[in-house]
Amino acid sequence: MELGCRALWRRCAGHWRTGMAAVLSPAKVTRGAMCVRAPPLLSPAPWMRRRLCMSAQSRLCWSCQCEIRTEELFCPSCRSLQPPDLTKDYFYLLNCDRSFDVNVQELQKKYRDLQRSLHPDYFSQKPQFERDISDQQSSLVNKAYNTLLSPLSRGIYLLGLHGITFTEGTEEGIDAPFLFEILEVNEQLNEATSDAEIEEIGNVVQEKCQMLTENVKEAFRKGDLEGAKKFLTTMKYYTNILEQVKKKILP
Repeated sequence: MELGCRALWRRCAGHWRTGMAAVLSPAKVTRGAMCVRAPPLLSPAPWMRRRLCMSAQSRLCWSCQCEIRTEELFCPSCRSLQPPDLTKDYFYLLNCDRSFDVNVQELQKKYRDLQRSLHPDYFSQKPQFERDISDQQSSLVNKAYNTLLSPLSRGIYLLGLHGITFTEGTEEGIDAPFLFEILEVNEQLNEATSDAEIEEIGNVVQEKCQMLTENVKEAFRKGDLEGAKKFLTTMKYYTNILEQVKKKILP
């Protein structure tokens, strides 16, 4: 019995020495019919290799560290919702061309699809961190949609992407005759005593806004940013009157 144990120990020790020689020496070690090769040099872990090959069009999933495209809301590997990319503009977020001429029906459809995928019911059983991400994404999508839906805010936002900003409370580029016209329309609205009178004023102002929208579209098409700014400044005054009309008709 003792001789059998010693023979077993010698056999195990022989295998151990063979394995260690394979690890410590780059050459292969041959013992009988068994061939053991040294393992390759240690390479970076998969997540490190992915980080090294990342580009501006990709990022890492916060949950599983899988590399994903920046436009993907959900990780294709673990399906975790990704944080919003604040370096992207609203057109990118809603998958629209960066243009003033936006197809409103397509914009509404993309908005509904996004909000459906971000509905809180889908995240009720998720970790708190992912629920917070869904709130951030939903808020950002709402803000982007409301900005791009209105011709006025869309135009102002688009100008901002080109480095042209509006200063609140100024009358830059507005001449006196136009200001007198606005004052007169406001007086008519204040003196209106029936819904019919209010609606008539609203229809006239709405037509002016539609005409200005076409002017802004043409200015952007020509690359005339200063012209677009001038038309948008005028549109701001008429849009304010339309807001007053809505408040009077729908108290």
